[in-house]
Amino acid sequence: MLMTTPSSEKLVLVKNFPIRALAEAARQALQHDGIEAVIQSSDMVGTSSNQGVDLYVQEKDAPTAYHLLDSLYDGI
Repeated sequence: MLMTTPSSEKLVLVKNFPIRALAEAARQALQHDGIEAVIQSSDMVGTSSNQGVDLYVQEKDAPTAYHLLDSLYDGI
């Protein structure tokens, strides 16, 4: 799935998490490695939803993000 930012940068879905806390931790891990990430979900108040929480990165950062997230969150 692709999204765009106001500057028309393509964002790629790299992982769906069951809860916001895991998505936030993953976003912080990516940012620590210099990769900006965006979280999107229907639980804007912090409660869990049945669709989970999506984490997006810029298309150019997707391969690195996939690798990092796979090593940190394999099986989630």
